[in-house]
Amino acid sequence: MRKSIIYSIVIMLASLTFGACGNDDDEQESDFYTVTTVNATPTWQVDWTYNDGRPDWQDPSTLTYENWSIVKVQIEEDLQPMASANDLMAIFVGNEVRGVTGPAIIVGSNETDTSTYLLKAWGNENDGQQIIVTLKYYNNRLKHIFSRTASFVYHVGEELGVSKDFIPNFTLGSSKYPVVMSFDATTLIAKAGIRPAVGDIIAAFVGDECRGTSQTDNLSIPMLTIFGREVGESITLQYYQATTGRILTFHNVTTTEQQQTTGITIQ
Repeated sequence: MRKSIIYSIVIMLASLTFGACGNDDDEQESDFYTVTTVNATPTWQVDWTYNDGRPDWQDPSTLTYENWSIVKVQIEEDLQPMASANDLMAIFVGNEVRGVTGPAIIVGSNETDTSTYLLKAWGNENDGQQIIVTLKYYNNRLKHIFSRTASFVYHVGEELGVSKDFIPNFTLGSSKYPVVMSFDATTLIAKAGIRPAVGDIIAAFVGDECRGTSQTDNLSIPMLTIFGREVGESITLQYYQATTGRILTFHNVTTTEQQQTTGITIQ
């Protein structure tokens, strides 16, 4: 009887010791992720700087075209902090420039609104004709040309983006990151036993280079956009849990749930 009691105590102490090791937040390991603890919220962000030279886009000869339409373009929020008066916007049909402009002039002022571009796009297309157009945006500070291509129903004299904001996602047309993928991390995070909370952040990395970030909203994980240089890169996901200060790192994430994102829709 005495031996049985002693044996039970030894088993109990062993289980308590094992449990204490498993609760160490400084560094944990699982079958598919590791955990570290940080003292500050990580400042993960994509570096959009590149090496594109300033394009030599020339205004088209208006004598060549019979009609035109107006396109007002708004720069997306992620790129606005890097915008400047030296940026350029152009619209193409094929390799043919149909309009070039810099940031719009603020009415009643000599200053420019670096988040807004007003283009007069020239053409000879018939009213109602379907054409393929490309918007190209050169950011001078980033030395980066962004472009988006879309199918467009041409209407003579139409004003696009005037009564309703037109904000193309230029980051999805980066010359630095030509491969764009989307990833749903919901299943992965749930498997790790994490319940998303406001303030949590998820980010994708290739090596030490951040390739996309997203912040939880309404206790759910939004789709993560991942920017790639080429197909088949090895991706690591990191999830920051705001309430605990922990970062879960998932190495060699499978790409089966990723898909390339192309094009925009102009209506």
